[in-house]
Amino acid sequence: MKVGNKLRRIEVKLLLVTLAVLGLLTGCASTSVHEMNALQQNISMLYERVQALERRVDGMDGQSQKRADLYSRLDELQLKVGALNGRVEEEDRKIEQLARVAASAPQSPAAPSPSATPTITTAPPTAPPGLATVTSPTPPPVAKTTPAPQPNIAIPEKEDPEKALFDKATQSFQQGQFDAARKDYQSFIAKYPKSQLADNALYSIGECYLSEKRYQDAVEVYQQVIERYPKGSKVPQALFKQGTAFQQMGDATAARILYERLVEKYPDSPQAQAAQKKLKQLQ
Repeated sequence: MKVGNKLRRIEVKLLLVTLAVLGLLTGCASTSVHEMNALQQNISMLYERVQALERRVDGMDGQSQKRADLYSRLDELQLKVGALNGRVEEEDRKIEQLARVAASAPQSPAAPSPSATPTITTAPPTAPPGLATVTSPTPPPVAKTTPAPQPNIAIPEKEDPEKALFDKATQSFQQGQFDAARKDYQSFIAKYPKSQLADNALYSIGECYLSEKRYQDAVEVYQQVIERYPKGSKVPQALFKQGTAFQQMGDATAARILYERLVEKYPDSPQAQAAQKKLKQLQ
């Protein structure tokens, strides 16, 4: 409605301006007919614009009325929903009250079950005197046969190839086959370099060389054990066997140095006690 009022005010102003222009034009004798026609066309265009604006305003008023109707409809629906919610809450309260009453009511004794009714047994009719009673033979008892016990078939466990190769090399070493044992130990280290038995395999290679009296090769392999596995359990043994190899080669100085190093670094090891005895022999 406010927009309509504003448009009507604009229309009145346009009319006043038009009248003023017409008065000026009639008062001017020098104005041409062509200019009059142009002014009339402008005035007619202004009227058309004003009418178009009025139609838009009427449409907007209709839309605003529709919106007002929708809002009132929504208000009615909200009131109905509120009433329904109230009825639902009231029904819930009634149900809760009924449940409480049912819980507090004493329970009636249970009806006797059909199985509890007494059973009436009748004795079989007796035969009249003078007639022999025929009794049906009772079937012989059926012997129960127990199934024969199934034999426990042991399923062989899958052999660990890593352990199998190490055991094969150790067996060859114990049998005095040092060359075959050394090759198996070398193959083990090549296949399983990160195995927990890798230091044992390398140390055993040195043992093979020492047993074959290849003392220099044994010293080099024992040194690899010390350098590769400095925190392993085979280091004290490798130091002692290095000293033994040097002693066998006649290098008492190198053997003494190794024995002293063993006693200094691993004083509580069994190899340190054996090294002390070796040092006494070398004095």
